[in-house]
Amino acid sequence: MILRRSRTLIVGLAAALLGFAAVAAPLTQASSAGAAADDGVLRIGSDLTYPPYAYLDGEEPAGFDPDFMRALAAQIDREPEFVDTRFEQLITSLQAGHFDVVASALYITEERAGQVDFIPYFTTGNSIVSPTNSAPVRDAGDLCGLSVAVIKGGEVATQLRSEASAACEKDGGAAIDVRDFTSDTEGTQALLAGQVDAQVTDAAVAKSAVDASNGSLAITSDELLFPASVGIAVAKGDTELAEELRGGIERMREDGTYEKLLAQYNLAEPDPEAVAEAMGKNAPAEGDEAGAKQGFVFDWPYFFSLFAVPDFWSAALTVLVLSALAWGISTVLGMAVALGRQSRFAWLRAVLGAYVWFFRSLPLLVLLIFVYNAPQVIPELRAIVGSPFMAGLLALVLSETAYISEIHRGGLKSVAGGQGEAGRALGIPWGGVQRLIVIPQAFRVALPALGNELVTIIKLTSLVSAISLTEILLVGQRIYTQNFKVLETLLAVGIFYVMLVTVFDQALRLLERRLDVNRRGKRAKLGTATSNIDVLPPAPKRERTPHEGEQVLQVRELRKSYGETEVLKGIDLDVHRGEVIAIIGPSGSGKTTLIRTLNAMEPINSGDVLFHGKPVGYARDASGAKKPVSDRVVAATRAEVGMVFQQFNLFPHKTVIENVTFAPDYLRTASRAEIRERAMALLAKVGMDAHAEKYPHQLSGGQQQRVAIARALAMEPEALLFDEPTSALDPELVDEVLRVMTELAAEGLTMVVVTHEMRFAREVADWVVFMDQGVVVEEGPAEQVFDRPEHDRTRRFLKRVHATD
Repeated sequence: MILRRSRTLIVGLAAALLGFAAVAAPLTQASSAGAAADDGVLRIGSDLTYPPYAYLDGEEPAGFDPDFMRALAAQIDREPEFVDTRFEQLITSLQAGHFDVVASALYITEERAGQVDFIPYFTTGNSIVSPTNSAPVRDAGDLCGLSVAVIKGGEVATQLRSEASAACEKDGGAAIDVRDFTSDTEGTQALLAGQVDAQVTDAAVAKSAVDASNGSLAITSDELLFPASVGIAVAKGDTELAEELRGGIERMREDGTYEKLLAQYNLAEPDPEAVAEAMGKNAPAEGDEAGAKQGFVFDWPYFFSLFAVPDFWSAALTVLVLSALAWGISTVLGMAVALGRQSRFAWLRAVLGAYVWFFRSLPLLVLLIFVYNAPQVIPELRAIVGSPFMAGLLALVLSETAYISEIHRGGLKSVAGGQGEAGRALGIPWGGVQRLIVIPQAFRVALPALGNELVTIIKLTSLVSAISLTEILLVGQRIYTQNFKVLETLLAVGIFYVMLVTVFDQALRLLERRLDVNRRGKRAKLGTATSNIDVLPPAPKRERTPHEGEQVLQVRELRKSYGETEVLKGIDLDVHRGEVIAIIGPSGSGKTTLIRTLNAMEPINSGDVLFHGKPVGYARDASGAKKPVSDRVVAATRAEVGMVFQQFNLFPHKTVIENVTFAPDYLRTASRAEIRERAMALLAKVGMDAHAEKYPHQLSGGQQQRVAIARALAMEPEALLFDEPTSALDPELVDEVLRVMTELAAEGLTMVVVTHEMRFAREVADWVVFMDQGVVVEEGPAEQVFDRPEHDRTRRFLKRVHATD
């Protein structure tokens, strides 16, 4: 259905464009025919990047064509106005009425003579330019197998690809590797950089390039290649202007201006026989003034024939491969840059920020030309960017990595901070947390924007033709600069791009569907168990554990500050094996900060946090000063001291069973079969085994917290930290979590619990710590703290809590 709609949309769009063109083209041509004569201005289309024929000297057009047209305009009492237009667009722009004539060293050919009327005004030819340190290339036969730079849209490109290459292959040699450049200047630059072997260009242009090369280049051809007649082009049927220009040229001959200009630029007058031969069947008959004016007719057979042109399909494959590689590499590198910009190292953030700023600011076309010509400065780079494809790929990757990194940065910010903390609390090092927890979630969020960037990359490949890579638009330009069926050719080019975008778009849709947790969740087996507490066994009675024996965790003179605010002020705490310690107190008293320091989720400013007598999250040197330890050392300690969070922090892209098996699987604590068997047993312990294949979003809050407990237990920790495990739950769901915690306490698990559940603290905890304003106000056995508090602040807190129960 989607493909059917796409076809309908394409056909509709094509019909609308063609309808508009059919109506607009005749009107444009008709309205423009007399515009120049009315205002006394002769509008001249010229490519002003083509010295010595036409270029800008400051802000003024200079060169042979501007000089010639100024003199001609003076003869016919017109004011010349030059319109700078790229070479391959000159004739189509003339036909569209953007100017009155074209004067830009335009070779006369049979195809062009079928589109415009020519007024011949000089003869030229082409020269071969080679580096002075290479073997000289004397003629077209010496070009066989070489890479040759030409100007895009020039007749010489067709001559080299057809008759010259055919002659090479006939003699058993390789065809000429003809590479199109937007201007001769860019082709010369590629020659200097060693990216091509030779350049074939107009003789006058070749001389100008050699003179400016400081001896690096030389004209090595013995005679002119493909001598050509050059003409001023006027629109078909504009006989009045054509006659006016011919009369002006005759008067220039009479006063000597014509011969003087030709001699100044070392050019010759046109040969009538050569002109007639070049025009072929489109040469005007004896006595004819000009061709008949023709209206626009869309050539449907030609349009459909373009889809059988092998060059188009080859170029489409090039675009497909280039786009896929550029997008894939940039997506990976962009994520690396986005992660690096979150680094704790300021220098790394600064470097990567500068990279993003610079390459987002730099136009891709400038970057393409720079990368392609970099071997001129650093010859060693030729091994990397020696081909247009590799140079284009590198430029696209450099540019797109900057853009895509910003997309990833947004995706990373959308991932809840608790996701990374949950992974680290399970003993997973930073790299594993990012690769398996954070990045998959961020990528899923960023995928629509990444897909949009892929479409942008596909369209940006059209710019790579500037460094002579044959892509779809360049193939189209080569064709329409010869036959001038511009609308038909560009419509085919557009459809090739639409087809490529459609292929990638459908692939990305499939990927989005595959990564959609909601869709996967609908396929999960729901099971028969409910979310009620009924599935849990009754909690067993337990004996109190005395506040003595082996010390698992120790806190000594612990201080922690956020900026100028000190939140922990010299805390001391001992946690013994098998003991349940409840930390209570008003909000903002430092309870959560304290428990987060026990497994180095929060760094400390001074004091000590010890696990079995060893520092947690740091080490001390011989002098007793603190020094950092590696991420893996901290991760190993965290695997022994599990943590359950207030907001559950289950991994939303993983099922219940995958959440529980994730850390043991990553750390390879046992075989996968054993890990899964133990995970199912833990889920059964917390009453969640029937929900093993569900996703977190399909569970209630109480169910999610029970899964979080099972996940923490899967690492078989020596101690388990609970940070207000019931505060995010509805009242009726609190009991199911507390019952699980009570059962764990009865089994002898060492637990430190930050809680507002006074009943749990009274009935289950062995030792109660009351905190306020960052200090331990009072601590002791549960019965003592709750029934006989010694501190007035403790009594007031408990009285207020009991009053609200």
